[in-house]
Amino acid sequence: MIALSQSARWNQNRDDWLWMLRHGRTRALVVQEQLVASTLVLPWKPSGTPKPLASKLPSLAWISMVLVLPEHRGKGYATQLLREALGWLAEPGQRHLTPMLDATPAGHPVYLKLGFRDLWAFTRWERSANCDDREWSVSSTVLNLASLPSDHPHHAAMIALDRMAFGADREPLLNDLLRRAPQLALAVCDRDTLKGFVLARPGRRATQLGPLVAQDEDTAITLAKHALSSIDGPVFVDVPDAQQGLASWLHQQGLTVQRAFTRMALNPTPGSEPIGYPSAIFAVAGPELG
Repeated sequence: MIALSQSARWNQNRDDWLWMLRHGRTRALVVQEQLVASTLVLPWKPSGTPKPLASKLPSLAWISMVLVLPEHRGKGYATQLLREALGWLAEPGQRHLTPMLDATPAGHPVYLKLGFRDLWAFTRWERSANCDDREWSVSSTVLNLASLPSDHPHHAAMIALDRMAFGADREPLLNDLLRRAPQLALAVCDRDTLKGFVLARPGRRATQLGPLVAQDEDTAITLAKHALSSIDGPVFVDVPDAQQGLASWLHQQGLTVQRAFTRMALNPTPGSEPIGYPSAIFAVAGPELG
C-alpha cells in the first residue's frame, strides 16, 4: 500500500495506512502478484446521535486512496474499484451513507461522470524544509489538549465541534491524531468554552496540519501560528478557499500553494442543507480523511 502512495508522491505513511485499514473498507487490485490499485471507504458515524442507532441514521462515507501505479494507469482500474465501492454503498445496509470525496484536478472529471457534484474547493499550502528561521510570537492562551485528562470537558467539546463542522462523528480519528502528535493537539478557550482546536499527524513527506476547526478567523490564525512554531520541517495545510484570511496569513508566513482539491458528494439533492458547517473549517484533515 505504501508503494502506491509513494508512486503518486502522496503523504501517507505506515501509521496512516494501518489506521485506514483498521477503520475503513479497503479494496485492492492485484495483477500478476503485484498490487497495482486501491480504493478506500471510511463509513463515519452520524453527527449528534446515540451510537446504538448510528448505523440506521444518515451519515457520510468517505472515499479516498484511489491510486494506481503509474505503469498501470489508463486501464480503467481506478474506475473499476470506484464502481465496486459505489455498488457496495448502494446496498441496503449502506444506503444511509452519503458518498463523499476530495478530488484532485486529474480525478475531478472522472467523479463528475460517476454522479459526484462539487460542494466547495480547498487549496494545499506547503512550507518547505528550507523555510526561513523567522521568530514566532505565540499566545499563552493556547492549551495543549494532550496534557488534559481524557475525561476533561474540552475533549468532548473538541469532538462536538468537529462533528458539527464536518457533518459526522470522527471521534476515533481525533483520538488517534491526538495520540500520534500530542504536542500539536492545541485548543483556544474562552473561560470554559472551546473556541477552536487543531490536530496534526506526521506524514511521509510532511506534517499534515488539520483538522483546524474554529468559531472565528482570529482563533484559527492563533492556532495555526502556535502549531507552525512547533513543527520542524515541511508542512501541508489544506485550507478551504473561502477562508481567505487564513490563506493570506499563510502566504505572509512564506507558505506556497501546492495544489487544488474539490470536495464532492454523490448526487446531492438540489437545495438541500449543507453537509456539516463548512464556515467553521479552516483546515481539513487531508483528502484521505475529510
